[in-house]
Amino acid sequence: MRHARRDVFAGSAGWVAVLVLASQVLLPAREARAQLPEPRLWLAPMQADDVPGARLLSEKFDEAVRRQLERSQKLDLTDKARTASVTAGESDPRVEQAENLRVAGKAAYAAGDAPGAQQKLQAALKLYEEGLASINKLEAVAETLAFLGAAAIRQQFDADAKDYFNRLIAMAPEGDLPEGLDGDARALYDKVKTKLLPKKRGSLTIASNPVGGEVRVDGVSRGPAPVTVDGLVRGEHYIQVSHPEAGMGAVRTRVGGGKTKEITVSVSTQLGPEPAQAADPAVTARLIALAREGRLDKEFREQAEAIATQTRADYAVVGSIVPQGNGFVLTAFLYGVQEKQIAAFDEFRFRADLSSVFVQASAFATAVEAAVARFPLDKVVAGGFVAVAPVRPPEPVAPPPAAPPTAAPVAPPTAAAPPPAELARRDELPPDEPLDLHGTRRVPDADDDDDGAFYTTWWFWTTVGVVAVAGTAATGYLLLDEDQSQSDFQATVRW
Repeated sequence: MRHARRDVFAGSAGWVAVLVLASQVLLPAREARAQLPEPRLWLAPMQADDVPGARLLSEKFDEAVRRQLERSQKLDLTDKARTASVTAGESDPRVEQAENLRVAGKAAYAAGDAPGAQQKLQAALKLYEEGLASINKLEAVAETLAFLGAAAIRQQFDADAKDYFNRLIAMAPEGDLPEGLDGDARALYDKVKTKLLPKKRGSLTIASNPVGGEVRVDGVSRGPAPVTVDGLVRGEHYIQVSHPEAGMGAVRTRVGGGKTKEITVSVSTQLGPEPAQAADPAVTARLIALAREGRLDKEFREQAEAIATQTRADYAVVGSIVPQGNGFVLTAFLYGVQEKQIAAFDEFRFRADLSSVFVQASAFATAVEAAVARFPLDKVVAGGFVAVAPVRPPEPVAPPPAAPPTAAPVAPPTAAAPPPAELARRDELPPDEPLDLHGTRRVPDADDDDDGAFYTTWWFWTTVGVVAVAGTAATGYLLLDEDQSQSDFQATVRW
């Protein structure tokens, strides 16, 4: 009996060892599958003014930047990235990757990592929508939207949370939040639902090309096309169509209250993604001209969006090289398609020799990688001036435990003084001096008010809104160093 018991325990220990070994192999593999897809970057040609020597140097600069970014592990250049089409009925790698990212995002949320959860869940949602025709059940999309709303609330991004919850309720008005989402998420979800559901609803008339495709709206079967679906909550809806011979197709569309919208969904045996195209030379030239003039306006964003659509890019970098003194200076900007924002890089200066060109090209490529990895949110260009977020003061130091009665009382240490504020430019101008897009210090008026933070005041955002509508302000974002936080933005501006 004793020997038999020993055999049982030995067998159990063997199974435990196998399970531990399997977990060490499978968990890293699962984590690898849940890695975020590399962002795609379109890089405009780095052009110089047509002056003696400038064109050759700009070509060498452009070549060196591209060579380094082609080897990058943080992004893919659009001119090198390749896309493979998915055949209808086969496994879609986009959906598989989205599943892994959704699971990883939920785990990050449960662990208290709201920024990490949001990053993974946003990537999952994008992949779900790219592979929408291949998804059998849309409950995964609804769950992704729910956790995105909850992650946004944890970061106090209430506007984003409302948008996610609006989308969730529009596609699943009879549904509810997944298990584990309560508290602030529940309160905001119920508030959005109470406000949205009584509003006038809309309709969709759906046709398929070719005719006769089976229609599903938000995962619910609606019969063969053409078909009209009434009573849809205003907002965004997912339409999927499958045809026994022609293949499948899908589209995301928005329904207005009290309106009927007509759409036609084309089906195919090849489900994408659509191959990337080369950027339109005329659009590229116009975008470079706008960057050279410092015009970060609506037209700049529209041109950048057009190029991103053509090249299937997530980010677009555009800049120009101009002579300055005995050397040259690169002024460049980064447009984020998802963020709908513009970042302004620090100026890169180099001499008229190849060694200086290659050094600054390497530094610029590194700055691009850093910007794409974490789009900047802590410095803003508004109305031609730079508002710099003050460095967050250190956490207060907790006092030491109370000393024994016989010992002299120990005074708590004084909190460390906050570090100096982040410099706005490389020329080390103080952060309280607003700069224009070219780094010029603005001479303050005699009656400038140096008190108070403007970010939380209603009048600032009202002014920014009016200026943006009037088209008189250029809005963008400046890059922070790697160690700056992007979650909190409480900028201070001296007028």
